[in-house]
Amino acid sequence: MYQALGEILRGKRFALMGFETAEAQAIALTLAETSAFGHVIGGPSSVPRLNSFAPFDACIVNASAPAIGADRPSPVDLVAATSKPAIIIGTADELLKHYMGMVDLKRDFAIRPYQPGELLLKAYRILKSVDNATETMLRPARNGTRRMAVLADDDAVTIVMISTILKHFDFDCQVAHDGAAAISMVRDKMPDVVLLDVSMPQMNGFEALTALRSDPATREIPVVMVTAHHNEAELVKGFSLGADDYVTKPFNSGELMARIDRVLRVAG
Repeated sequence: MYQALGEILRGKRFALMGFETAEAQAIALTLAETSAFGHVIGGPSSVPRLNSFAPFDACIVNASAPAIGADRPSPVDLVAATSKPAIIIGTADELLKHYMGMVDLKRDFAIRPYQPGELLLKAYRILKSVDNATETMLRPARNGTRRMAVLADDDAVTIVMISTILKHFDFDCQVAHDGAAAISMVRDKMPDVVLLDVSMPQMNGFEALTALRSDPATREIPVVMVTAHHNEAELVKGFSLGADDYVTKPFNSGELMARIDRVLRVAG
């Protein structure tokens, strides 16, 4: 796996900001597995200026690191003020706090505890060129044409993250908290796309998908399954019931929008 990721990451320079020494060293060693470089910038008593990012291809910052005085913003606030690709690492609550201001195709988030392979995949994603098809899909939205998505999920963090991404890309997002409510909402709203979490109360995503595909009024609406685990049996079941695609948590803006774009292009 690392060999494949190295095609994008080899030689890239990452600024590491706001981490304790042990974590910064661990991140740098992980990056070195793909011949990428991690460089600690700043220190415990200072936060670097915005131009400190200039020599680097991307940043990895600690969402737990606070601001130091009124004139020294936190690492997250610093990177939010730039267009530099970045991975933000923190707890679920910390990432949720900053998520709305950081939605971008070049940004990704890692919740502690994270695995080295997960971090490398996120670094790969933010540096890989964004699929041109995603940009093509976004142009009509910027001209005033808004699409609608129904999101069915019972997890508050996931709801905020997905709905924020969708709204950022000019989608109207309607939220249902269980499978039964999702079916009713889809029949009422007739959205352009449905995102169904696999695990929900009252009626799970597979049951909701079956109901949508059994109804002539909703059977053609594209459905993207949202799952917490890359479970092959789960994915096969979803496709066999009529899912158009899937996305695995955690995901970034670019991955989610690329999946949605693909099913909309096929449906259109």
